Amino acid sequence: MDAPSARDALPSEASCPICLEYFRDPVSIHCGHHFCRSCIERCWEWPTAGFACPRCRDTAPERSLRPSRELARVLEIARRLSCGEALGTGEEEEEGCQRHREPLEVFCKEDGTLLCAICRESRSHRAHTVLPVPEVVREYQGQIQARLQTLKDDRDKLLEFREAEMRRNWEYLEKTEVERQRILSQFQGLRLSLEEHSRHLLAWLGDLERDIGKVQEENVTSLTKEISRLDALIQELEEKCRQPARTFLQVTRDNGMEPPELEKKIHHFREENILLEETLRSFQDILMFELPEKMTVTLDPSTAHPQLLVAPDGSSVSWGSAQDPPGDGAGTDPPADGAGAGTDPPADGAGPGTDPSVLGREGVTAGRRCWDVQVAPAGSWALGVARETPGSGGETPGSAEWELWSMGLCQGQFWALTSLERIPLFPIRAPGRVRVALDYERGQVAFFDADKRNLIFAFPAASFKGQSVHPWFLVWGEGSRI
Repeated sequence: MDAPSARDALPSEASCPICLEYFRDPVSIHCGHHFCRSCIERCWEWPTAGFACPRCRDTAPERSLRPSRELARVLEIARRLSCGEALGTGEEEEEGCQRHREPLEVFCKEDGTLLCAICRESRSHRAHTVLPVPEVVREYQGQIQARLQTLKDDRDKLLEFREAEMRRNWEYLEKTEVERQRILSQFQGLRLSLEEHSRHLLAWLGDLERDIGKVQEENVTSLTKEISRLDALIQELEEKCRQPARTFLQVTRDNGMEPPELEKKIHHFREENILLEETLRSFQDILMFELPEKMTVTLDPSTAHPQLLVAPDGSSVSWGSAQDPPGDGAGTDPPADGAGAGTDPPADGAGPGTDPSVLGREGVTAGRRCWDVQVAPAGSWALGVARETPGSGGETPGSAEWELWSMGLCQGQFWALTSLERIPLFPIRAPGRVRVALDYERGQVAFFDADKRNLIFAFPAASFKGQSVHPWFLVWGEGSRI
């Protein structure tokens, strides 16, 4: 590289990559690149993930700044060379005009060249704007300084924007960390509550098991004693049967009292077992009511029968569409084949796709879930779950492509309804709220009086076959509402 080209390259090599000026207090970092100490400290003021080099993006876990004294000495030479070129004191100016051997005193702005006095008067430059070299240098230096100041202002604005952006990101990270801690705290509290509830239920179950074992042991012991006593009595009676007639007729009348006493104890044992079975059933009912996770159900208007009016927020459904004019007799004509339609429930359980029903948006594919439904005393209603079978294409629930497990009220009679059959339920008091409990893995659907926590009906275990199960609701009749 010759001397002029070396002088051209030297300022770029001696400039900071951040501020684009000659290094001020140069330092080197972990990757070997150099920067002004103030520039790199400003870049590392808000580190996000380690300390990254602004030039090669190499990251170090710790901050490392090493002063570069050799580079500081080279900077002084760079400044001198740069100033020498700006003032026109280089080798070309000292030699003067190569054609006329005169000093280069003026500068042609049109051609951008230095001229001597003879070249200035030549025909090619006579009509051009020509100015003395010092004046041109001052003019260009002023333009460069103005441009340089604009660049510095733009750089300072960008630095301020970057610092503000980094502070804002830091605030967002702090907020997300606070939210993370809040969520972890809530789930920790929920986990502790569930563990405490589980310990309580397990302790209750353990006490029940111990009571069952104790009663069983006592009953078995009592029965064993009775069996032994009866064996002795049988043996005694058999021996008496083999005795002569005179001795045989001396059998005491007390022997005839033993069977009734034994019958009484066996009856007492049976009553104890019945009590234990009822206790176990009650415990199972409590578990079915308490263990499922409660979910919020939102009705899907796109699945609603045209005769039903679904609230805008999907929280309720009532009989009678918004298009019905007053006094049109809505609710007086039953649907063609619907659960709860007319005065009798459908002959084969829930009816086809003409049922006035609606689905919940939420589908269940795993776990235990439950939801509470407030029912109106007027009209007829049914509620439960619907399973969409493969290839159904999303038809209305109640068609051949849907399978139902539901219960409801029709003309004062409660029914348990499936897609294939209807089961009359024994007379019960109409509940104000019904809880639907779904255990997906066990395939169990149960209905409770949510206020009294009493089991109304539970379907035998079925298989949902991995399909999505949706809440299902049906209303029919004037004033009917869920």
